[in-house]
Amino acid sequence: MKTPLVLLSGLLSNEILWRHQTRHLSDGASIHVISPSQNTQEKMVQAILEGAPPKFALAGHSMGGWLALEVMRVAPERITQLCLLNTTSRMDSEEKRIRRQKMILQAEQNQFEEIVKMVVEHFVFNPLVKKDVEKMFLSVGKEAFIRQQTAMLHRSDCQPILPTISCPTWVIYAAQDKNFSLEEHRELAQQIPHAKLAIVEDSGHMSPIEMPQAITALLRLWLSDGSKP
Repeated sequence: MKTPLVLLSGLLSNEILWRHQTRHLSDGASIHVISPSQNTQEKMVQAILEGAPPKFALAGHSMGGWLALEVMRVAPERITQLCLLNTTSRMDSEEKRIRRQKMILQAEQNQFEEIVKMVVEHFVFNPLVKKDVEKMFLSVGKEAFIRQQTAMLHRSDCQPILPTISCPTWVIYAAQDKNFSLEEHRELAQQIPHAKLAIVEDSGHMSPIEMPQAITALLRLWLSDGSKP
């Protein structure tokens, strides 16, 4: 029987982010890619739970990692195992809040393409995938970007959730991620009981598309870890 697996996309991402994983993990997993773009945390979590099977393994990238923790807050009984990729449990610094607000304003003033180019440069380490990532970001679009940033501006503190997580959990960090630090990933792994930390080399923030084989291999190991008695 295949493991029900929900993959949560991050900012400006969709099923393209998970293309390699959905192709190569489908032999053992029934995969649902969910790419939330509502304008509040509550609406995003509701959409995830409505689109997910009754019980499922849950992996979230970046914004999707934060949302995975929020799903754990609301419905922990539905999640069989958890994987957090390139994410953080910390609240935004004041500097980061101001940057989000500025980008929302820029997007509303029709500077979305400039924002995308800037975000791609910050997020992507592997030059071979920059064009693909840019194309994905542009296809998800300005309106989704504004809604996602608005939701993240008003999100709850999810650090109190970490010690309550009892399902098998892996944390995956990419060594060239400029968005979230190794310290933040270690914090996740240390505060979630029995969590494991894996580090992927030669990848920036967009690890599922920058180093797809490595991420797919790690997710396969994580899924088998969760199936152990």
